[in-house]
Amino acid sequence: MSGRGGTRLVGRAAATVLGMLLVVVLAACTYEGVGDPVQTATVQRSSRPAPAASTKGPEILDAETHNYAELEKRLAVAQGAVLLDDSGPADGPGVGFSKTAKVTTAGRYTVKAACVGIQNVQVFLSRPGSKDPLSLDLDCSGVLSQVVELQEGYVAAALMRHDPNGPWTGAVAGVRITAQ
Repeated sequence: MSGRGGTRLVGRAAATVLGMLLVVVLAACTYEGVGDPVQTATVQRSSRPAPAASTKGPEILDAETHNYAELEKRLAVAQGAVLLDDSGPADGPGVGFSKTAKVTTAGRYTVKAACVGIQNVQVFLSRPGSKDPLSLDLDCSGVLSQVVELQEGYVAAALMRHDPNGPWTGAVAGVRITAQ
């Protein structure tokens, strides 16, 4: 193969083998739509599968639906342009919410927070220009209303997780921040 044309033959053979390997590797993945590639080849994994999250039964879902409706009634008393509005489960494995909004105009804002189906919860409010979050301790028998001064920047509201491993009961909590 050291003669004339021998190196070309070896180069062509190597290119052919590499091309075939590339075709096999690419054939293991298919692309569906605009998203990420979906691997269709079977892959053996030595790790155990993640434990399945428990599901909410029909009674819990009914209670949660009722509690969300009541929560919306309580938070509907908030007047003014809404800056931030979020809610979520107040107990169980899926507990919590966290949302961020941009304050474009500094000024006074009203924070309304409520919970339904549980005795109390804690919501934290991180404000622009403040190093310490504002802790809102909610008694779920009513609506907490507080006026806060917000600077331009980002404000975030998050529900404190009491017992993320506890059972679901359908309890919910929410917060709504409006301009005054």
